[in-house]
Amino acid sequence: MINKKIFKRVFSKYCFMINIKIVTAILFIVSCNVNDKNDKELIDDDGVIVSVHEASKEEHRSQLMFTGTVKPYREANLGSAIPGRIENILYPEGSYVSKNDLVVRLSGEATAMSRYEYETLKKDYERVARLRESESTTQQEYDHIKAKYKAAEAQYLFFKNNSEIRAPFSGVIVEHLVNEGETFSFSPGLEIGYSHTSGIIRLMQLDPVKVVIDVNENLIPGLNKNIRPEITTDVYPDEVFQGKISFIKPVLSKSSRTAEVEIIVDNDKNMLMPGMYSRVNIELGVDSLFFLPRHAVLERENSRGYVWLIKNEIAEKKTVSVIDEVEGKIAVKGLKEGDYVAISGLHALEENTKVRVKNIVK
Repeated sequence: MINKKIFKRVFSKYCFMINIKIVTAILFIVSCNVNDKNDKELIDDDGVIVSVHEASKEEHRSQLMFTGTVKPYREANLGSAIPGRIENILYPEGSYVSKNDLVVRLSGEATAMSRYEYETLKKDYERVARLRESESTTQQEYDHIKAKYKAAEAQYLFFKNNSEIRAPFSGVIVEHLVNEGETFSFSPGLEIGYSHTSGIIRLMQLDPVKVVIDVNENLIPGLNKNIRPEITTDVYPDEVFQGKISFIKPVLSKSSRTAEVEIIVDNDKNMLMPGMYSRVNIELGVDSLFFLPRHAVLERENSRGYVWLIKNEIAEKKTVSVIDEVEGKIAVKGLKEGDYVAISGLHALEENTKVRVKNIVK
């Protein structure tokens, strides 16, 4: 026997699902009828009825807003070209070091062995060189010992330079990647946003710092190294830091069509720290642009879109560049003075559609 309560519950749920589908179908049919009705109201014997906006330029103060991340001006994970045991790390984290300061010593066994070999071959070379001057030995013997001596010298200098690690630039030791007594091997410092190369300590130059932003391709021509962006942070909301554009990457990202732009910011008070979230305000000055109602620009993507131009009562699709959006209007480039842009009846338009202009808005 079927439990009556279970049967009643299943039957009610089934009826509810059927009702939902019926209501959805009815709403779809009504929506189609409304759209058909609206389309018919927009079309008569003379074509699609539209209102148009007469394009004219207005003054516009271009102000671009971006978000970015504070990064060190320079950074390096300092390590050795050969594995070895860490004898001494000469500075704690947070220490400032100058260029060429000795910061790490590795165990010197390999250096010592190569030095002994180098010094022995140096004596042999000097002895053979004297013999060669008196022609008491052959040129072949001289060349042979000289080659061995030079190879030993290069090997000794290689081990010596890689057992004493010096700072390539002035900066702050922000992190020990390997501890004293441990064996250094080639393992990257895997921390998102920083150098991934193998190292023993992480050195950063923090005055100045740089802020990196991504800029859309159509805005790149307006940027130059004379612009002075303003940078603010959530940590110091009342502080405005002055920056300077130092580098515009000469290639675009294939996915976003943006280019990286680096902004240098003085940081003598050490207020800005790598990893900080920042906002960047760039003023490009006053320009004259065409302003359109927001809904007139269709299929906006990556600062591109299109409008319907009306020429001789015919609709024509026109691509425009979107520069800014102010109070419900969109500033664009790509139009000419006196162009007529459709602002109503847009969903009924296609390429070369015949239209009848109902009114002109200036």
